[in-house]
Amino acid sequence: MSSVTEEPTRQRRAGTESPPRRPKERTPAPARKAPGRRGAAAGAPAARPAPRAPRMPFVLLVLGLLGGALISLLALRTVLVADSFTISELQQQNQRLAHQEEALREEVVRLESSERIADEAEEMGMRPGEAPLFLDLDERRVTGDDGGAQSGLPGTGAQPQAGHR
Repeated sequence: MSSVTEEPTRQRRAGTESPPRRPKERTPAPARKAPGRRGAAAGAPAARPAPRAPRMPFVLLVLGLLGGALISLLALRTVLVADSFTISELQQQNQRLAHQEEALREEVVRLESSERIADEAEEMGMRPGEAPLFLDLDERRVTGDDGGAQSGLPGTGAQPQAGHR
């Protein structure tokens, strides 16, 4: 028996069947690179493992970025707190000025009152005036209290009728 026919019978006896084998064709084997110095001696360049990047600079970079971010946040927080104090002071100053404005308005109203003006005029030696007189042009006469005519003011005496001399 040939080796080709013997193998299927061996597999049948073992109880396992596999697909029939094809006769081997000769293909050139791929060239293998030998590790170590033997390949370098044969003239082929030696295969080196991929160099690993050092981790320390990357770690320092990340730590530096985190530290910078924390310092930036701290500075921003400090500026915001300072601004809030400034806002608080300005609000208090605004309240004080509003109270001062209200007090000044009340003083103006008090100073404008007619009673105060009359009292100050009396203190200065002024006396109240006589009752006013009014000219009624339709009826051609002077109306009002005659008290002004007794004081001898010009133009308060008896007037001739218009058009009569």
